[in-house]
Amino acid sequence: MLRHFAILVAALLLALPAAFGQDETDRLSAYIDTQFLSTIGELPRLAWFLPDGTVVAQDTSPGIFLYTRSNKPQLAHLRDTLSQIEMAALRPKQHVACDLAPNGEQTVASIYTTLAHAAGNNPQVLSTSKVPPDLEGGFEQATLRGRAETEVWKEMQPASADQPRQSAVIQRKGAQFFYSVAALYSGPNKEVMRTGIFLHESNGKILAAHVEDIRGTWCDGCAMPTYADGIERIYVVENMFTAPAFAYPLLMLDASTIEGRSIKLVTFTPSREFSRHLFFEYVVGCF
Repeated sequence: MLRHFAILVAALLLALPAAFGQDETDRLSAYIDTQFLSTIGELPRLAWFLPDGTVVAQDTSPGIFLYTRSNKPQLAHLRDTLSQIEMAALRPKQHVACDLAPNGEQTVASIYTTLAHAAGNNPQVLSTSKVPPDLEGGFEQATLRGRAETEVWKEMQPASADQPRQSAVIQRKGAQFFYSVAALYSGPNKEVMRTGIFLHESNGKILAAHVEDIRGTWCDGCAMPTYADGIERIYVVENMFTAPAFAYPLLMLDASTIEGRSIKLVTFTPSREFSRHLFFEYVVGCF
């Protein structure tokens, strides 16, 4: 039933024009959602590593696949399905699944064993019960140079040649396309004022871009990133996936803030429009 509902929602999102007031979040995620639904019949869900190396996931399947920093989604095996009472007791003890069914409604969650390991400060990963065909992961970070560098800063439009800036290339050997990320900083504290993510051909030519001006605060209650923090404070790359289902590589980013832990999937559509799906978990009061 849930699967059929998700497919119907995705179809409606594609059919509704912007003039009908379609929610911006749904519009941005429509492509990513549709590609997962059309290949495996489900959307990724948040899962969490526990300190003992097991994983709690929103699933009851005998086996699931975890999207981590590894080159392939990693298999996890069902150990226990949690009751509503057990799930409620897990949150304050392990500080995970913080806003999963917070109002007491029935929660579907299970504990899985896996050889995968947690990485970084965010215990979140994504999970599915199937994997899109021929999906591969892995990336390396490199310096932005050559044609790519020239085109990126032309698009970013710095105010002067000496305006503080940061950048990095996210690539994988043998991949047809790569990404670069960039930021411009200003003011006495060299705070970020513009960010950009760029899709490149192998020769460095920009195929698509998503540039944002930062206005106001970075997030509620958190400090604005500065030049000294580096580009890694703005774009925390967890992995880069490629699969025939997606026209261009799919970036997996840690987009966590003080208010919430979050994983963000980012790519571009075949017509080179920006697409993202944000998996957000509100954590205030969970610790």
